[in-house]
Amino acid sequence: MNGFRRVLAAETVSNFGSMLSRVAIPWLAALALEVEPWQMGLLLVADVAAGAAGTLVLGGIVDRAGKRATMLIADAGRALLLLGLAALAASGRLEFWMLVASAAMTGLLTVAFELARSAWMAQALPADALPRSNAQVAACSSASESAAFALGGYLYQWLGAVVALVVDALSYVASASCLRGVPEVPGAATRSRATGRLGQVLDDAREGLALVRRTPSLRVLAATGAILALGSSLAGTSYMIFVARDIGFETGTLGVIFAAGGIGSLAGAYLSPAWGRRFGSAGAMAAGLALLTLGACLVPLAAAPTIAGGALLVAHQVIGDGGRTLFDIHDRTWRQTAVAPESLARADAGVRTLEQVATLAGALAGGALATMIGARLALALSAALFLAAGLLFAATMRRVAIRP
Repeated sequence: MNGFRRVLAAETVSNFGSMLSRVAIPWLAALALEVEPWQMGLLLVADVAAGAAGTLVLGGIVDRAGKRATMLIADAGRALLLLGLAALAASGRLEFWMLVASAAMTGLLTVAFELARSAWMAQALPADALPRSNAQVAACSSASESAAFALGGYLYQWLGAVVALVVDALSYVASASCLRGVPEVPGAATRSRATGRLGQVLDDAREGLALVRRTPSLRVLAATGAILALGSSLAGTSYMIFVARDIGFETGTLGVIFAAGGIGSLAGAYLSPAWGRRFGSAGAMAAGLALLTLGACLVPLAAAPTIAGGALLVAHQVIGDGGRTLFDIHDRTWRQTAVAPESLARADAGVRTLEQVATLAGALAGGALATMIGARLALALSAALFLAAGLLFAATMRRVAIRP
């Protein structure tokens, strides 16, 4: 388990870097380059679009490669990209297209890291240790995400864009250093009917989707995950407008409200192993979806920047984030045990690709929809999508043998 502790530390630091990039790069675009709103939208969906286009390809690569080596390459690549951006910003040569390309590449490298980390855990740890180990990953990721969002603005404000990017790059160096001494999980010798590199890439992409199609449990998880991703993306385009502009909460108050989400995520991670043992993975996942839906339903009910309105938003953060974490932990565990070891990354990539396509669709359509019907109704629609995902999962889980 010493290897797992090192991987857990690397995941925590790596996730800190990923979240820091998500706030530092948009700030750089807005404050240093003074981009237009449509350009900011393009920047914000660049990593999702790259993930939707490239995850299936990465699945085959990760299956064939060493998992520790893949994580190290992903960390090194992200560090070099951010150091390059810092150098360009310092010299005054940074252009918008460079930020978009960097966001896309960073998104792909983050997917590669996560696929490799999940596959490493599935092959290096006993199956009965996965629920607890995934809960630990979720708890540490939640803590690092909260820290990144809390510190990101101050790093940019106090140190400037260049130094903030260097600090972000160093977080990936620290992640790579955590992987020293981690035993390698070698790549599998997979067969491909195609000839040539391009043919093999296409074959891997087809196989990733085929694994989802012919594995009943993965079909359920993919369908549920796609609906959840669509709902989350739709909410993401409307939430900040609703709470900051329509209702009128001050940014300081909103920061406190957002911090409550970390508490909910930590609670979900803490409860996940026990609920899995008591109710089984399927029961725990259904409970998580119910809590997610309940939390989402509270947001449109907030009417004014009052104590009551704030309480509803805090409850949404705690209940909704806790439920989502509870679902995600058991979802991740099932993906790690649903197929043969040599196909883990491709199966995971197949599910992720469908979720990312749904996320991209929600991001592109959410702004127009919120403009047409208003942010409050758009948030109510996202809650309805979460409910639909829960009902779909509840209706199908009894026919699928989801192991605890």
